[in-house]
Amino acid sequence: MKTTLKVCSLALVLGSAAILCAQASKWPAIRPLEEKKVFINPGQNNADTPFAAFIKDSDGVPVYKLECHNGNYEDESEMNFSGDFQCGLFAVKGTTRTSGNLLAADTKNELSTDWWNRGRMRAAELRGECLKYPEYSTDRRFRLRGMLLTLRFADVKWSSRKDQKGEPVLAGFAFLVKVVPDESAQSSRAELPDGPKPPSACYP
Repeated sequence: MKTTLKVCSLALVLGSAAILCAQASKWPAIRPLEEKKVFINPGQNNADTPFAAFIKDSDGVPVYKLECHNGNYEDESEMNFSGDFQCGLFAVKGTTRTSGNLLAADTKNELSTDWWNRGRMRAAELRGECLKYPEYSTDRRFRLRGMLLTLRFADVKWSSRKDQKGEPVLAGFAFLVKVVPDESAQSSRAELPDGPKPPSACYP
């Protein structure tokens, strides 16, 4: 009886391992990526803040495209970009986009509109009370599809000018992207971050 239980337990462990291996290989293994771009007076004179990078698999083939703009960008073929800066992540095959924005988590709110996800940044989110919630502010980590993607806003500068609400105008920032493999991240869309959600003034 004990031998039978041991065999069954071993089979269960091996079966679980096989399932985990299958899950781990569900998404293409990606190459690490690090890029940085500095923006000065973003959005001034209705200018865009373009950024694009391809995330490649282990063979060097692009499998995801990270594209960023602000609300001045007029082409809505990918998505309706808004805010002071917004990024979308799309699965690609060749030159064809094969998914919607993967930075939107699998929730009713985030799937309801292009602007309700952590890929979108508003200047107000980079100062004051909002800094207490870095996942929605300066350091936004997205776990999905066998990778960890980090969007970071650093060297934030403010103008002496005020906006229509009397708040300081964003004068510049450095945008940093880092992507590393993470086999434990197996969701098809970005996971929701741990910790409390910020107040409505800080998100979305």
